[in-house]
Amino acid sequence: MGGESTERWLVRIRESGEPGEPLRPVLGAGLLLDSHHVLTCAHLLGGPEVRVRVEAARGYGRIVSSHATVTDDGWIPRLDGDAYWGRIGDLALLRLERPLPAAWATVLHRLAPTRHRGVRLLGFPDHVDSGFELEGHLGGPPGGDGRVQVHPDRHGAVVVPGFSGGAVVDRETGRVIGIVASRVKGEDLGASFMIPVDTMLQHLPQLDPYVRGDSAVDRGLLSEDARRSEDEDVGLAQVLARWLGDVGSAPVEAVRVAPYDHTRTQPLLRAISVATRSMPARDRAERLTDLPPGTIPPVGSLDLAVDATDKTRAAVAERIADRVGVTFAPGETPEDGLRGRPLPLTIAVHGVDRAADPADLVALLGVLAERGSRMLLVFHGDEPAARDAIVARLDFHFRFGAVERELTVCADLARRGLPERLRRVKDNEEPAARSVREAAGTFAVVVRAERAVAALRAGGHQARSAWTADSSAALLADLARAKTLLDRAVDDLDDLIAERDDLRGLLQAAHAGVRGAPGGPDSRDPSQWALDLSDRYIEARDLLWRGPCDVPEARAAVGRYLGALQRKGTR
Repeated sequence: MGGESTERWLVRIRESGEPGEPLRPVLGAGLLLDSHHVLTCAHLLGGPEVRVRVEAARGYGRIVSSHATVTDDGWIPRLDGDAYWGRIGDLALLRLERPLPAAWATVLHRLAPTRHRGVRLLGFPDHVDSGFELEGHLGGPPGGDGRVQVHPDRHGAVVVPGFSGGAVVDRETGRVIGIVASRVKGEDLGASFMIPVDTMLQHLPQLDPYVRGDSAVDRGLLSEDARRSEDEDVGLAQVLARWLGDVGSAPVEAVRVAPYDHTRTQPLLRAISVATRSMPARDRAERLTDLPPGTIPPVGSLDLAVDATDKTRAAVAERIADRVGVTFAPGETPEDGLRGRPLPLTIAVHGVDRAADPADLVALLGVLAERGSRMLLVFHGDEPAARDAIVARLDFHFRFGAVERELTVCADLARRGLPERLRRVKDNEEPAARSVREAAGTFAVVVRAERAVAALRAGGHQARSAWTADSSAALLADLARAKTLLDRAVDDLDDLIAERDDLRGLLQAAHAGVRGAPGGPDSRDPSQWALDLSDRYIEARDLLWRGPCDVPEARAAVGRYLGALQRKGTR
């Protein structure tokens, strides 16, 4: 869905122009942070000396405007970067020459930009004076500089010129979590990039007063040392970079990093700082140049790093819930809120074996794994057997959760989505006939998966012992194939339903034009042609409105009606 936006903090940015001149072209959008400052994309201006016109343009009366220029330390140009970092920067902090009402300003929020998070994109496309919004969702691997892909919810509803610098708003919480940076090249992709708040702070730390929400990294887990030690553990750095960079790898990775062991602590903290978008951009060159190959993880590959040392299960759950932006009802706990939603997070948990109650913490981590979270576990002590048991337990929960989520989707399609459509239209035309026939075979897969999940939920030892990585992967693959077949059948039936609806509209519109005509079907003395036309109309109407609709027959019946209507016009 799209529509006009009403947020007053969304401002339009134009070329400056001179007094008395016609309005100059729109460059894009920006966010009003206080009465004097606006945040936008640097590429809109083209240079740090450019003067622009900022307009508070949405609703509620006349447009209020002011000219603006870039602040002394507010210019971060868009750079192509290199093969590792990709496109970086592209931020500009403007100072208004005339203040706007502070009450119109917004704040920025740090939230984990997780896959599938629903967002609204706000901007000023051409000829939409009060702004426009599009709905989409986050997804895909992080881009250069920790940027996040945004995909449209509706085909064709893509970012166009005028959205750059505009807001990305989390649909669940209503919080501003980033700005629109650019559209991905390629007409068929339809995606765009968001610069998240954590990345903004890397480049413009002066934005901190306008930011709400906790950092992605707990205090004490950030890398403070700018230099690499000659004796640091390169192997550990490579393990961390490889695991963080491959979302398809093992869902749980465990490492031992003893306190005060700088040879392993340093590469761990550096990986956390880079992966969570927490290393200031100005420090990258000094800290990361000349590091051994394969030791730098992708920016944005870690959503949260929490220090569990001496923390309770409830405290860790609250920390994660805050980072995700979980809302929960009165009487619910943060953990309740986490249980009720998908959690496609990548989390580092430091000091697993030093929590206030390690077993209780692991139980919480099992909940997260089952909801889709990948985890990097950092242990202080050297107890390989205990560590391996925890990894195996969380791996089980992750794979079980993946199967259960896919099963939920497949079961809904098989038991509700497909039957509902078959009550509306018949599957007697290709490709629907073939796809529905193929989808019928998925019921056996759904039932088999339901039995396996029920047995595992019951905690049967035999069921759990048979649940290996290979068996769960095979069942997940079967469910994925079933979902593909069910989706195809649903899509083909939806096409028939759409054609049925089009035929209904065509028939009603055509018949409305002749019903009141002299000698027509509703006249006191209808002609033979009108009687014949009425018969054709009733035939088509019954086929279209009495379900399930035989679309090929209805199509032919509407054709016969239109043919009869046309014959009247040729007499």
